[in-house]
Amino acid sequence: MSVSILDLFGENVHSIPRALHNTQMNFGNRPANLFKENGKWRVITYNELLTGVENLAIALIKLGINPGDFVGIKASNSARWTWADLGSIYAGAVSVSFYPSLSQIDTTAVANHSEVKMLFVDNRQAIQDISSYRDDIPSLKYLICMEKSFRGNGRDIFGLGELIGMGAAAHQEYHGELKARLKALQADSPAMLVYTSGSVDNLKAALFSHQDILDSATRVYRHFKKYGQIEDSNIVSLVFLPISHIMEKIHGYLGPLFLGGALGFISSPENILMDITTIRPNWVTWVPRMASTLFLGFQKAFMATKDGRIAWEKAVDVAIRATEALQDEKGYIDLTQPIEEQLQGSLQDEWLESYNAVYWRMHHALGGCLRTMLVGGAYMDTDLQRKLVGMGFNIILGYGLTESAAGIVVSCPNKYKMDWISPPVSGVEFRQEEDGELLIRGQGIIKQYFRNQDADAEAFTSDGWFKTGDIVEIDDDGYMRLVDRKKLMIVLDNGKNVAQAHIEALCSSSGLIDQVAIVGQDKEYISALIVPNYDFIIRVLRNHGIPYDECQLQYTEIDGIYRCVEVGDDIINNDFVKMAMQDQIDMINTKLKNYESIRAFRLLNRRFSEEGGEITPSQKTRIKVILEKYKDLIDEMY
Repeated sequence: MSVSILDLFGENVHSIPRALHNTQMNFGNRPANLFKENGKWRVITYNELLTGVENLAIALIKLGINPGDFVGIKASNSARWTWADLGSIYAGAVSVSFYPSLSQIDTTAVANHSEVKMLFVDNRQAIQDISSYRDDIPSLKYLICMEKSFRGNGRDIFGLGELIGMGAAAHQEYHGELKARLKALQADSPAMLVYTSGSVDNLKAALFSHQDILDSATRVYRHFKKYGQIEDSNIVSLVFLPISHIMEKIHGYLGPLFLGGALGFISSPENILMDITTIRPNWVTWVPRMASTLFLGFQKAFMATKDGRIAWEKAVDVAIRATEALQDEKGYIDLTQPIEEQLQGSLQDEWLESYNAVYWRMHHALGGCLRTMLVGGAYMDTDLQRKLVGMGFNIILGYGLTESAAGIVVSCPNKYKMDWISPPVSGVEFRQEEDGELLIRGQGIIKQYFRNQDADAEAFTSDGWFKTGDIVEIDDDGYMRLVDRKKLMIVLDNGKNVAQAHIEALCSSSGLIDQVAIVGQDKEYISALIVPNYDFIIRVLRNHGIPYDECQLQYTEIDGIYRCVEVGDDIINNDFVKMAMQDQIDMINTKLKNYESIRAFRLLNRRFSEEGGEITPSQKTRIKVILEKYKDLIDEMY
């Protein structure tokens, strides 16, 4: 199968197992998974993957998992996560995604709302944790540990490997039942349940059918084909964002499998640059903050020496000028052709010089094959976008929601437009309300929430349109760009509307700022609560010989990396730190209109956290909680 027959694929394939069997028939001996285990890299072919998945499904059938039962996965990214997911679906069950960071209270709430019968978890510690409150989840019959070589009690706790072995031993006995279940799967059979990242308070979840997933995972490839970029079985996807997030699930995991591509899994976030040189991805799904971190990391490395600083500053300038030179009269850039081949004269020479001095090192560090960086989940700063595109990185912006099964608007490769995304992908319709809110309907977009009629009444119009809650702009060519969440638009006391997302995006491009909450509703001006990048500040203070109280520093693991999450008041009240932050805010304000600029800010000595209720599992701020928790500090700024 190749992308050139995706239309035929869509007409004749109506279940996820059928799609993967097509992949196996065409690419059985090609790599499906690439991951590190016990210090060595392993490759799993499609033949091996589907053999294991079928055996796992048989084990689930033997344990009494019935078609339509809900099976949960609460674990960090790994190849085994996808095996558990696909094995559940092959058994006719519905896979339920749990963010691995969910608290006991939220895990219990989600598990009871979905009535999970089985739950896959990371390791022995997770088994112990869940076991301590298992009685609070009456529907839960089995716990499965995905840690290699784990063996359970043989009754209600098993290891993933144990189940696969159990299925292999019972293959002859249950193969007929497996075949019957696979044949019974219809286009509208439920396949996956995904909770919105901020929904643990009112439990909003999207239930997707097999056809929803197939349509959603392939519509981006159809869109790319329409605009000059062909994706096929040569796709190698770096699976980095949590697979429990709809964007990674659809675009980083399932889509590449349907094409016959390979999924690469890093051993840990701190080893990403080392592992990526082995995986050598050409496709990655990222959020703007990660793109900013990437850029700032390279900037820091080059700025460490005088010659490096000169080369870096010139390379950034050339990148900006190159994108401006490539824009046609409508602002379009063709990203399907190499930049150096489109430039002319002295600018072409400058670009090649900067490539040899700077750009190639950045591309090499990311494996040397990276072609598409699909960026979504938040607003991306246009300046950062322009710099990275000018350096040869194809930053493909995407917009979507959990309720739309991820991307419904994706940059057009040969008609690429800075700061704008695209018209809706095929199969999706747009309607815009008078206040600018985007309404959507079409392929992959839910028609109701799962077991939440109150949410349905708020989210859907009488004629079936889903209210996204996002304020957007749409130009004469149908290209869309996000302004902000409707609920997060700040209205000043003079009536001016301020897009919180735009300011947050500018702040996220600063290496000095880790997190930010923008405030100012019904106030005279905009202010900000800022969580500095403590690790960066500590290094600077140390390098300048400025003392600080090390006893006040608190560290924890975040996304696999050990980071400072709390400092003493002596650091945030340090004049040097406050002056450095003011300089950073002044720089950000130059990119904002006067009424949007940050007039006041306060530094926080503790990072926003899920445990504190200030951020969602996908790291978005819960502004209502922050406003209540930091009311006194906010009032000080006014």
